[in-house]
Amino acid sequence: MTAALNDQTGRRKRPEPSAEAKVAADLVRAAKEQGLSLTGPDGLLKQLTKTVLETALKRR
Repeated sequence: MTAALNDQTGRRKRPEPSAEAKVAADLVRAAKEQGLSLTGPDGLLKQLTKTVLETALKRR
């Protein structure tokens, strides 16, 4: 059974990242390219949190 988890070099394959992890990686990469801080009053985290909360409230 472990043979199914290992590639030909004997190392375990990493599981595919979730859709959420892929989106998060894309957002962080874009923020860094644009010089946007990840935290702080105008940072990515604040903007993302605001967007998620507003979207959730609209769907209630």
